[in-house]
Amino acid sequence: MQEMVQYLINNMDVLEKVKEGTASLIGVNSEELKAILEVFFNDSIVPKVEYWR
Repeated sequence: MQEMVQYLINNMDVLEKVKEGTASLIGVNSEELKAILEVFFNDSIVPKVEYWR
């Protein structure tokens, strides 16, 4: 799974095709696909950054 996510990070055009349904991820079940798309396309996820002083 980690390799798949890394590949998608490096190939965002493939990720767009998967989202549109014109490409699929072999070896990824429907629950995993849903999780991947949710992470990449969920606007409500905001990284938290804290700075130490």
